[in-house]
Amino acid sequence: MSYRTRYEYILTFLADAAALIGAVLLSRLIFGQWFQVIPDNYIKQEYFAYYLICALAFLITFIFLEQGEDITKRSFRRDALQTVEKTVLFGALLALLLLLGKIPLLNSRYFFLGILIGYCILQFPFHAFVKHYLKSAGQYNGMKKLVGVLTVSGRAKPLLESLKNDWSKEIAGLALVDANPKDIGKSFDGVPLKACFDDFMSWVRREALDEVYVDVPYDTGDSLADYLVEMESMGLDVHFSVPLLEKLYQEEAGESWRNRVASSLEKRGTTYLIGVSTVHHSIRDMMLKRLMDIAGGLVGLILSIPFIAVVAIPLKLESPGPLFFKQKRVGLNGRYFYIYKLRSMYTDAEERKKELMAKNEMNGLMFKMTDDPRITKVGKFIRKTSIDELPQFLNVLRGDMSLVGTRPPTVDEYKQYESHHKRRLSMKPGITGMWQVSGRSSIEDFEDVVKLDTQYIDNWSLKLDIQILFRTVAVVFAGRGAK
Repeated sequence: MSYRTRYEYILTFLADAAALIGAVLLSRLIFGQWFQVIPDNYIKQEYFAYYLICALAFLITFIFLEQGEDITKRSFRRDALQTVEKTVLFGALLALLLLLGKIPLLNSRYFFLGILIGYCILQFPFHAFVKHYLKSAGQYNGMKKLVGVLTVSGRAKPLLESLKNDWSKEIAGLALVDANPKDIGKSFDGVPLKACFDDFMSWVRREALDEVYVDVPYDTGDSLADYLVEMESMGLDVHFSVPLLEKLYQEEAGESWRNRVASSLEKRGTTYLIGVSTVHHSIRDMMLKRLMDIAGGLVGLILSIPFIAVVAIPLKLESPGPLFFKQKRVGLNGRYFYIYKLRSMYTDAEERKKELMAKNEMNGLMFKMTDDPRITKVGKFIRKTSIDELPQFLNVLRGDMSLVGTRPPTVDEYKQYESHHKRRLSMKPGITGMWQVSGRSSIEDFEDVVKLDTQYIDNWSLKLDIQILFRTVAVVFAGRGAK
């Protein structure tokens, strides 16, 4: 599922669940208390069993029928047909499960029919609310994708209008192939013009972007091929137009071909685009990863308190200054955030780093040095035991980081990145990762770090995250922490 589809899928699930809960409550109120046609000899355990069966039938029905269709573009007729279909299947499943489970409340036909009728009717207002929320209030939910656009003046307006009307997109900037360099910095249709053809890749490399839309009326595409490959290597989602499709979609001869590839296409304005994404993850796995992060972050912060308390006094005595160290880092697809650590260096560490660059043991953009003089004695201990990383559980809870991911670079490192280096930022940075459990003290080439990170991204799974977490515990207890 795409980013937008995942969010809409969750909201539709919650809306349908609310409709079912409302239907159950109304049915019991109307037929149990008002008309009193439901026998009053049923006990709480029997009602509870009935509700569990309802929940199970609902889950099976929703997973089977709801395929992540864009609810904001679903017509009333389409929504009505799908609602009736969903209600019929839910009713059949509910009756079957109640019969197999020998639930006593099966005999109450009024309660059963009341739930079905209420569920069918209540889905309409709840779906209408979801549509309204996504089209209007959804812009304030902080779930937008940062989008860059490359096109020509004559094709820009419909594409930009379509993106503006998509609740899940925020246009970060526009690059026009035929723009006058003097116009850079001005506004085009309400969108800042950031680049022309000559320098748009420089802008893409440095801008915080999640996706790039390319709509250029090229003849062969050869002039853009290298740029598309480079953007894909950064870990960006790339959407590029195929002019031939515009002709095919206007001809009946293209109908059968269209049906085979429609799932990979989207329409923006008057243009059909094919989306290319580096990695696809299921909504279930990403939700479980976030839940694991929240649970791990809470437990980690609680367990961190005694360790931080123990090292706080000697750390402050050796080096007066703040206990915690806050530094600006670069996270998911170029987003900036502040990372938190226990301070393991003297307060003038950043200024002294320039003097020590000649002794850097890493080949590339990272800095590492044996017996770094900027590190305090207590700092060496908390680094060796990874205690200095404990405050990062707060970053995990806030959503800036994950328990497992890639190492977030400093701003100075990020500014020196080549295109393929940005690929390592296509997933959230983590407290631990492949680099930390693969002998980081012996890795001296930044390109090797990038290879480990991209290997993690390309092969990501919940099982891999759990394996890395266990390996991290082993590494910490073995004393193979950072130098």
